[in-house]
Amino acid sequence: MVDIFFQDCVTKAPTALLVMNCTDVELSQFSSKDSPQMHIGLSMSGKVNVTQLTITAPEDSPNTDGVHVDRSEDVHITGSTIGTGDDCISIGPGSRFVTVDRIVCGPGHGVSVGSLGRDGANESVEYIDVRNVQFINTTNGARIKTWKGGKGYAKSISFTNINFTNVDHPVIINQFYEDRQDVSNTGAVALSNITYTNLNGTSTGKTAVDFDCSKNGSCMDIHVNTVAITAADGGATVARCQNAEVDTSGFVYPKIPCVANAASPSPANAPSPSPRLSS
Repeated sequence: MVDIFFQDCVTKAPTALLVMNCTDVELSQFSSKDSPQMHIGLSMSGKVNVTQLTITAPEDSPNTDGVHVDRSEDVHITGSTIGTGDDCISIGPGSRFVTVDRIVCGPGHGVSVGSLGRDGANESVEYIDVRNVQFINTTNGARIKTWKGGKGYAKSISFTNINFTNVDHPVIINQFYEDRQDVSNTGAVALSNITYTNLNGTSTGKTAVDFDCSKNGSCMDIHVNTVAITAADGGATVARCQNAEVDTSGFVYPKIPCVANAASPSPANAPSPSPRLSS
């Protein structure tokens, strides 16, 4: 019954709460369970403060983003617990000055910037600050996703003080979202000034950091500072880097292969993950 419902309604199902064309919004202590599609949508709005959310949905429920932001600015999402079948928080086209702080995410697909540039669209996102987030048993963690052939930019994005517990893909930049069959297309959303600082925890997948960028030099100015992501099973993790311009500072594990100054710590020397952040 549930499967049939989602198959029939995934493109037509309502959002539980939609805030559109609004300014000076305060939303606090709001709970949403099993929304048929997105739980909260923030669209074409400004000066929005959202706090103390409790959002739950089955981990196999499609398109049930916890909070989706698009074409909005000066948005603050804080102090919340979100578990869904899609992104805990997604930050879509036209979003500026968005802060995500003190979030517990899981299950779900992580906190995503994007997707951007579908069907060649010219779309932008800028000044996004994601900090003090715990990802627990999620498929993704800190993710940026764009479509090949897209236009526009995503810049000034930071992920700070992030903890991963049993996350399949902790850190991802994916410029071939849902389509990696033909990577020759030169069009891509330009990514720049992307910063990762103080990330730690465990990965259930071998590739803990994956920067998969277009060949046209669209991933520039990526900064990685103090990262320690080990394997949940005690084995080694690796990083993959395609066509990205990255610099590192501090201890970084796993080693990022496209960085000339990266150290090469062994798994035995990688520090244990720090305790979970307070929610």
